[in-house]
Formats: sequence, structure tokens, C-alpha cells
Amino acid sequence: MAIRFRKYFKQCKGKRSEGDRHGKVITKGIECDGKRGRLCPENVPSPCGRWLLEFFDDHKQWVSLSFKDVRSKKDAERRLSMFIADRERGKLNLPKKKAIPTLSEYSKTYLEFYRMAKENTLSMKRRAVGALVKYLGEYPIDKISQFIIEKYRIDRKEKDKVKDSSINIDIAILSHVYTVAIKAGIMDKNPCKDVKRLKVTQTKDRVLSQSEIALLLDKLHGKDRLMVLVGLFTGLRLGGVLGLSWQDIDFNNGIISSSHKTGKLVSIPLSDYLEGELLRYKVNNLGDGVFDNKEITKNVVAEYSEHFGKLFKGLGIHDFTFHNLRHTFSSILQGELGIGAVVVQGMTGHSSLGMLQKYSHTGLDNKQKAIESLTEYVMGSQKTCLAIAQ
Repeated sequence: MAIRFRKYFKQCKGKRSEGDRHGKVITKGIECDGKRGRLCPENVPSPCGRWLLEFFDDHKQWVSLSFKDVRSKKDAERRLSMFIADRERGKLNLPKKKAIPTLSEYSKTYLEFYRMAKENTLSMKRRAVGALVKYLGEYPIDKISQFIIEKYRIDRKEKDKVKDSSINIDIAILSHVYTVAIKAGIMDKNPCKDVKRLKVTQTKDRVLSQSEIALLLDKLHGKDRLMVLVGLFTGLRLGGVLGLSWQDIDFNNGIISSSHKTGKLVSIPLSDYLEGELLRYKVNNLGDGVFDNKEITKNVVAEYSEHFGKLFKGLGIHDFTFHNLRHTFSSILQGELGIGAVVVQGMTGHSSLGMLQKYSHTGLDNKQKAIESLTEYVMGSQKTCLAIAQ
């Protein structure tokens, strides 16, 4: 049996160097009792660790224990002498070991801590935790090693076909699970600490070709077609399109506004064509929301995104999502029509409707002309492709 002081801080090397009588430098260990001394590194608080009692138990297992009431070397020696006396009497009463939960069990506790978090945050955590539990749920959390985490990453990539960026989020959530467990006194270390993030390469944004635009306009109908038109003619994200209410559309001034994602109100001029399509659609859709009347949560956006992904794929437009309509919007304006980047950015960068209206008449005209040029390009694509087909 023995006692040992475990340091919390890496700065405590536990060694010092000094010269002997012949001038040679020798290194000696420093006997540390947890109290601040002249050899302690700077900015390390006191006490800087804890006293451990270390010995073999009745089953010949090495035991390392710490106690809240053992705060000094003297306390540790006193407690050790009690253990020795108990062993000699054959009554070594050791404290019960903490029950270590599995990742599946502790994940429920972890998610409970965040039940009041924003829905987007909670949804992200639930998704990541679900994936982690699928592969690692049966492991006690103290048995998950760096090797097991690496195997998890391989399984996610090869079996689930997920992107490296999603795997990085999973590991970040797992690391946070351990941070919470450490604060709760269940774990001493985080196995994710030395796991390096997977390198994520930036891929080129997918944009629609003229023939693909014509195909969408020809094959889509009703709500799906109008949502695609709004995304293509405004550059709004899917959440912004779904969150539109009829109050957001100023038909008198030809302006559509959205505050989705950033919380800042952005306003885009309406083309005559899109305005006409919206007015025709409104006749049979009198609810407050243009496309959906329920609260637009991250899960709702994800459901619509999956719907459009399947829709595009079914039409033969592969590797394309609703969000790529936003990239197509910018790409056509700048790459095909030569509209300046400042004008394109300005159409989605105003902080309020008032700011847009305060711009000079020439500035507003430039944005309206850009939208009309975009509309002519898109509708012209359909006419050209139909003529070729005939």
C-alpha cells in the first residue's frame, strides 16, 4: 500500500535540475504534497491535485482511490493506516465502485440537459447521438477509446455513406458528452481529445444548365413548381421560401422580403412573371403562409429538402438540392448575364425594406433589371429547348 499525489496540471513536471559538487547537472524528483512552493510553475492554483491511496484489494486487483476528506499528506497517511488495520483484521471495506453507464444510457441524461435548448440545436444533438448510439451504444463510456472512435468514423463513412463534415459533427457531440460526464464526476478524461478532425474539401456548387431549367419548368406543377420558381428568381434558402407569408410580398411595389436564417430582413425585387405566378397561386391558397402554415422548424426544412432531392433525381437531375437553386441564381446573374457582384449581393443583403427603398432610383432599377434579365434567361431557356425538341 502507498499514497501518491496526482497532479491536475501538465506544468507540474515533478523534477528539478541542480549541480553536484563536481559541477555536473543532475535531475531529482520533487516530493509534492499539493501545497504551493517555490518550485511550482506560475499560474497553477493550490491545491493543484488530489491524494490517492493505492493498493491491491482482496481480489488482487490494483485499486487507486481518492476521498473528498483527504486533503493533505497527513490525512492520506491516516486513511492508509486505517486500511492497513482493516486488512489485518480481514475486514477491508472498500467503497463501492461507481457504476459506469453505457453510451446509450448516458446519452439520455445528456439530451435531458438540453431539452430546453433551441429546436435546431436539440435536433442536431439528437441526430448525432442517434448515430453514435447505433454503433457505440453498448460500450460503457469509460471503455470507448480513440481506436473505437476511429472505427466508428470508418463505419459511418463506408456503411452510412455520410460526409466527413457530418462525421466531424458527430465526434464534436461525443466530445461534449464526455465534457458533461467529466463535470459530473463520472469520467476523468475525454477520449476524443486527441482525435483529429477529418479534412473537409470544398466542392464546387452545383448549378442548373439551361436544359435542366427547361425540364423543371416543363415537368413540375402546382406548389412544387412555384417553390422552385421562387428559389430560382429570389435566391432565398429553402427555409426562407417555406417561411414566406403573403404579408411578406408587396405586390404594389414588386418586392418580396424574408428574415429567415440570419434574422435580418432581406428584400428582393419581384419580376413581372413571378408576381403573376404568385397571384394566380394565391387565388386557391388563402392561408397566412404562402406554402406552409405550420411552424418552419429544421425538421420541416429537412423533410422538404428530401422531397425536392427525390423530385430532382426522378427527373434525371442528379446531385442537386433545393439549396443549389440559390447557387444557380447567383451563377446565372454573374456568370451568364454579367451582373456585377455588388448588385447581386445587394439584392439579398439589405437589412430592411426601408433601406432598399432609400437607395437611389438608379440603384433600385439596376436590381429590378437584373431580376428581369434573369427571368428572360430562364424563360428563354424553356423556349429554346422546346424549339430544339420540336
